[in-house]
Amino acid sequence: MARGNGRMRIFEDGRDYRYFLALFGEAMQAFEIQCWNYCLMPNHYHATLQPTLPNLSKAMQRINGVFAQWSNKRHDRVGHVFQGRFKDQIVQREGYLVSLCRYVALNPTRASLVAAPEEWEWSSYAATIGLRPAPGFLNIAATLEQFGPGDESAQQAQFRKFVCGDPDEVLEERFRSNEWIVGDQSFKTALRPPAEDGPGLKGSQAASM
Repeated sequence: MARGNGRMRIFEDGRDYRYFLALFGEAMQAFEIQCWNYCLMPNHYHATLQPTLPNLSKAMQRINGVFAQWSNKRHDRVGHVFQGRFKDQIVQREGYLVSLCRYVALNPTRASLVAAPEEWEWSSYAATIGLRPAPGFLNIAATLEQFGPGDESAQQAQFRKFVCGDPDEVLEERFRSNEWIVGDQSFKTALRPPAEDGPGLKGSQAASM
């Protein structure tokens, strides 16, 4: 997750959102990062990512740095656009990751921007459940496979039902916290110390930003 400096707006209009998504998609491909979902909000954004190389920090520096320069030039501003370094968490796949996907999808409804998460144009949720075309960088299958084998439409229906169900407030509070590793104790114990450039995540892990 990355937030606007002083909680200021990052995205002023559709052009800002579209430029950021184009830049974000290019970085996902260039840095070989799997994107499970994303949600752009007026003054911050979330994404669930699975790096394949230890380059997450470089990717985020590219995205936030290029967007900040472009945004300041477009809106005739100076100074920081983002509030410090991005926030990242390592999230255990089993028992935790599906709740993270719901947490990201529900951000616009929690902020009372829309009545239902699929109405928010700048989120991957509508594409994941089949209501909009998916951008090329979005790995929809990774999210839907959490609901077991079956055809895509059945998985989409299960995911939609899960997102619209009652959230686990205790677990979701952990996503809002500064806790760096979200998972059970055995997961935390088994996790290797991070490299200087950020977590090199294995198949059972994903990073929430």
